Amino acid sequence: MPEYVYDEENAKRYDLAVPLQPGEVDFYLELARAAEADGRRALEVTCGTGRVAVPLAEAGVRIVGLDISAPMLAVARNRSASLPNAEWVEGDMRSFDLGEEFGLVYIPVGSFQLMYTVEDQMASLRGIHKHLAPGGQLAFEVENPNLVMMGEWLTTRRGVYYRNSGRDYTNPDTGRRVLPWGTLEYHPSEQRYVTKGCDEEIDEDGNVMRKTYGRPMEIRYFHRYEMEHLLARCGFEIEALYGDFYKNEYTSKSADFIWVARKA
Repeated sequence: MPEYVYDEENAKRYDLAVPLQPGEVDFYLELARAAEADGRRALEVTCGTGRVAVPLAEAGVRIVGLDISAPMLAVARNRSASLPNAEWVEGDMRSFDLGEEFGLVYIPVGSFQLMYTVEDQMASLRGIHKHLAPGGQLAFEVENPNLVMMGEWLTTRRGVYYRNSGRDYTNPDTGRRVLPWGTLEYHPSEQRYVTKGCDEEIDEDGNVMRKTYGRPMEIRYFHRYEMEHLLARCGFEIEALYGDFYKNEYTSKSADFIWVARKA
C-alpha cells in the first residue's frame, strides 16, 4: 500500500484547507455523548490536527485521537493543551492496540478511503471492532461516487486543473490568499483515483507570488453495497445510512455516505 502521511507543511495548513462541514461536529458529538453516558470514551481514528476531536473534548466528552502523522498530532496536542479529557496516540489504523474498549469509534472526512486494498480495509475494521465495547458504535463518512463527474474527468476534464473556490484560505505566515487548484485522475477498474493539487498564493492585486504543487494522493472509492458487505464481514450491524450530517435520507444525489454501525 502506498503511504501518504501528512508532513509539517500539511499540518500547518490542514484546518484552513479542510474546514469543518456543516453539522459534522454535532453529529459525532451526539454519538460521543451516548458513549459517555455508558461510561465509555470515544476514539477518533485518523484524528489529524483534532479538527473534530478538540471541539468534542471542549464540549466535555472524553476523547482519544489516533493518527499516523506525528506533525498532525503535534498540532492537536498544542490546541488541546488545556483539555485533560483529550488524549493523542500515534498509530496506524490498520494495526493498533490501545488496551481499551470504547463506546464509539469514528472516522471523519473520508479517511477510510486511504485504505486501498480489501486486506487493509478489513484489518482496519476488525481492529476497530476489537476496540469497541459490546454494542459500541462505529460512525464514518466516505464519498458517494458521482458517476457523471467521473465520466467528465475521464473525458472532457482529463488532465485539466480547476479552481476549488470552496477551499480558499489565508496563509498564516504571509497573510496572503491561497487559491487551490486540482485535477483528478480516475482508474475505474481499480475503484481509485489520484488527486493532484496546486496552490497559488496571490497578493492584494491578484498577482501570483508563489505556486506550490502538492504530492499526489491516491483515494479509494466505495459503492453502497460493497460497504455493507465489508461491515458485515467484520462483525458490524448497520444501524443507519444518511446522506449528510443532518441525518437526511441517503439518495443517489447525496455527496457522501454517512454510516453508523454497531458491534454485533
